[in-house]
Amino acid sequence: MATAEEIAAFRLLIDENDDKLPYTDAAIGSRMDLATSQQALAAQIWTEKAAALAALVDVSESGSSRAMGQLQDKALSMAKVFQASDPTAPGTGADVRGTRMHRLTRS
Repeated sequence: MATAEEIAAFRLLIDENDDKLPYTDAAIGSRMDLATSQQALAAQIWTEKAAALAALVDVSESGSSRAMGQLQDKALSMAKVFQASDPTAPGTGADVRGTRMHRLTRS
């Protein structure tokens, strides 16, 4: 089980300061226990956040504007950052093996 300190440190990665749904301490802790790495879990959570932000649109009214549509792009950018730094992603880490090459000759 993830410790309170590990959960608090992970909260910094996903920009979730409060113990509230859907990212409660218990939910994060159990997800951390099942995750292949913290980077992989952070990428997954940022992707979830991007999905939740997909419906937001840019608003312009009464001389002011809010570019809410950019929030999804920012969340997806964060997901890519964590995917790129994931040591357990396919093609990285100790799982990478070279291809053996053999010379074939005819007799």
